[in-house]
Amino acid sequence: MKKLLSLAIAALLVFTMCVPAFAWQDRPSEITAPDPVVYVAGDSGDIAYQNGEKVFSLSDIGDMFSDSGKKNVLEAVVNVLQPFLFEGLVLNKWDRYYAALEKEIGELFSPIAMDENGNPKEGTGITADVLEELDASRHEDRAESDGGYLERSYMFYYDWRMDPMDVAVQLHDYIEDVKEATGRDQVNLSVRCLGCNVMLAYVTQYGTEDIHGVAIDVATSLGSEFLGGALTGDFGIDGNSISRFLRDLNVHSKAGIDEFVMASIELLAASGLTKLNMDILRKTLYEKIEKGVIFALGTSTMLTMPCYWGMVPYDQFDEAVTNVFGPEGSEKRVKYAGLIEKITRYNEEIKKNVLPIMQGVSDDGVNIAVISKYGTQLLPVLKDGSTLADFYVSTANSSFGATTSDVYSQLSDEYIAEREAQGLGKYISPDKQIDASTCLFPDFTWFFKCVHHGYYTKEETDIMMTVLAADTQLTIDDFDWTQYILFDYPTRTAVPMDENNCHDMAWTVDEETERPQTFLQKVRAYFVKLGLWYRAFFQMIKNRITKK
Repeated sequence: MKKLLSLAIAALLVFTMCVPAFAWQDRPSEITAPDPVVYVAGDSGDIAYQNGEKVFSLSDIGDMFSDSGKKNVLEAVVNVLQPFLFEGLVLNKWDRYYAALEKEIGELFSPIAMDENGNPKEGTGITADVLEELDASRHEDRAESDGGYLERSYMFYYDWRMDPMDVAVQLHDYIEDVKEATGRDQVNLSVRCLGCNVMLAYVTQYGTEDIHGVAIDVATSLGSEFLGGALTGDFGIDGNSISRFLRDLNVHSKAGIDEFVMASIELLAASGLTKLNMDILRKTLYEKIEKGVIFALGTSTMLTMPCYWGMVPYDQFDEAVTNVFGPEGSEKRVKYAGLIEKITRYNEEIKKNVLPIMQGVSDDGVNIAVISKYGTQLLPVLKDGSTLADFYVSTANSSFGATTSDVYSQLSDEYIAEREAQGLGKYISPDKQIDASTCLFPDFTWFFKCVHHGYYTKEETDIMMTVLAADTQLTIDDFDWTQYILFDYPTRTAVPMDENNCHDMAWTVDEETERPQTFLQKVRAYFVKLGLWYRAFFQMIKNRITKK
């Protein structure tokens, strides 16, 4: 049980730090723009350490949670606990355990964790080959034969762990060099995920004079609900969310998770045992072990990196800082004063003002394209995982303000009728889960369904590049595509979403079955899941017998 609890707790770090490592681009766009395109990615690059002798990849973090025979995170969480059980369980004193655990985990992650001021440790940073490419590209004219530039003509590589405000200074220098090398007065920015945070820091410090267009894909600028929730006490396990998450993994990564396993998880959720066990664990262990373990892990790893604090929603930031570093004047606050100063500056200057900053970019005449995604399960580390999301960030946040239902429901008929009476009906998605009219930029925001956060389709890149290449701001009415686009991952095909195909996805949800309220609904849900479990069970037996 202790190891299972540790696994659930550690999942926060695994998901947060490993998900971007699986970012993948579909076929690249062939559209070129007259001005150079500077591509700013999120946190997916390798980090070199020990003066470049070794390279740490985000995907390596998974090994630290495995039973490989080497020292790993799970063993540390459990083994370090044992000497402090008496102090904790009997005397309710856990601080020494947290300190010991932080030291233990810190040794595992020391190659990439930042120092107390949120700065890279000496000898760490982007790898030598990437640095060489960065230095080469900034001094070359990489125009295609037609004189235009592809989306990734100029890849701006940076140490994604750093404060976006500091990275923005590096981006400014890179843009200046690219302008000189190409003889152009302006560049375009194509930004993904955390790259949008860097872009916002850049325009805040340097303005938009050098920018022709900005294309934004799955921005985390308004925050990621799963990270903010986990740092403010909303950590939990939702069986139905886990089931949908596993189904998404089967589709997007060919994980091959057995249908019987998923049916068993769904049956446990319907029985109430998952919720009951989690409630008991929260009441008995959360304040004593779980919460402290999360923050001890965090301050040994990802929470020393200013970039991740840029993903904590503004209204949860202060509580998260207090949870992680303690109250004002505490020993930990003093130790991490430099880091706290950095992340607080970004929170107050950028995150608090994301929408006004973006509106100012548009008002300055910069072309803008926004891509938002949904139809994949938000990472299942919260008590309620029903937020409409792209696996990593809510659709409402990545679209800069869309009104959405949750995964179980649709916008109400009354709401839709009201929007239609106001002449805004065209912004309602065919599946009635999104109203784009409330976005900051309703006329140049596109939504892709059934595409997870880190997968970039050719179709979305084509839209972004077309907007960047245009002389004036294009809108959803200037494209053959509709505002809502459905992507079929297995066949890698995208089609305009309509009422006939809008519910095509890897999983379906039924509120009465998955989130029953009354006693009769709970009984019905249980027997529905029991029936599905038996079907999966006998199918498994049949497959074993026939060796399929």
